Amino acid sequence: MDLPDCGCLLCEPTGEPCSWDARDSLISKNIREYDWHVQGVAGVAAGLPGDWSYSIGLWHGLRSPEVSFFGIPMQTGMSIVNTLAHRIREGRPLEPDQRRDDVLGGGFSVAIRPVHPSWYYDFFGAGVDFYQRPPLPITQMFWPDKQGRFPWEDDVEESCRAAQPLLWIPREQSPGPWAVEDQS
Repeated sequence: MDLPDCGCLLCEPTGEPCSWDARDSLISKNIREYDWHVQGVAGVAAGLPGDWSYSIGLWHGLRSPEVSFFGIPMQTGMSIVNTLAHRIREGRPLEPDQRRDDVLGGGFSVAIRPVHPSWYYDFFGAGVDFYQRPPLPITQMFWPDKQGRFPWEDDVEESCRAAQPLLWIPREQSPGPWAVEDQS
């Protein structure tokens, strides 16, 4: 399988690290020290249906797709993204359309789906800036409702469906509050 080059600020710097802004410096420092950075976004404060969190650096260091998680308070979401990143580093890679039982606990699985590139600039700006160019592989990790159903499944609780955008669907074909213009 041909993997795209990393092209990130660490592999192909566009300037001296002293010229990077504070965000890029922090992201790069965390990736050097921990192998990845987790970015949290307070979406609720910006009028969106929920917060989200995502990894930056998994592609750089582990050649794993980045991971995003929506609809959970930011600090909790960041912790859950971190948990999955640790599992990946331990040798449990992501697979397309995968169900995983090693992230949430309590008998709940998560589902992994690829993110369509049309969403990259809306939700993953710091990651796109770090990698300096899309495409890079990004996945979305979904949480289930109390009965274990995911947002695309019949009879799922509406709160579960509304809190998580379906980012494998191209942005222009996606209904719902996450597809509004000018989110970033």
